[in-house]
Amino acid sequence: MKREAYCDTCRDETSHSLINPSRNLFRCEVCGSVVEIRPEKKIGIRAIISLDDRSERGKVELSRSEVVHRGQEIVVETKNGFRIGEITSIELKSGKRVEISKAEEIETVWLRDVGEVKVRISLHKGAVTTPYEIFTSGEVEFSVGEILPVEGRNYRITRIKLINGGLLKRDGEKAKAKEIRRVYARFIR
Repeated sequence: MKREAYCDTCRDETSHSLINPSRNLFRCEVCGSVVEIRPEKKIGIRAIISLDDRSERGKVELSRSEVVHRGQEIVVETKNGFRIGEITSIELKSGKRVEISKAEEIETVWLRDVGEVKVRISLHKGAVTTPYEIFTSGEVEFSVGEILPVEGRNYRITRIKLINGGLLKRDGEKAKAKEIRRVYARFIR
């Protein structure tokens, strides 16, 4: 195992190799000096993870000095198991909301479940638009021009509206389910 650490001899951050796991001893790969590097303690931080209109409390385990930021994906432990969430907001112990922070300063992280997401689809057939929803893995990709079979009918994806405000409308443009606000598809014969 290797890790970057400050070397007193080199007076710089250098690569260190683990030589004795039971005593946490590492050898500097530049000068060869040996140093004990204790693993940083983990802390539990309250987490609120949301999937559509449902929210669930949980916790995340982070090193005290670990820096987290809005948009980062982390694992959340809930009473129903582990889930993957994207940080949407960070609340400090002072009550202030920030975009980035060290773990030791955080009171609560708010997340959006990206392991399983609801994809909203507008199905157009003539002048009639029908709303439709599916639940899928956040990693599943949708592509403009792709054919969607829905209840025995085929629809071609014409546009994909993204959570960040973007709009995909050229054939072949793709987005993952966790990035999508709405998919627009037109009935094909």
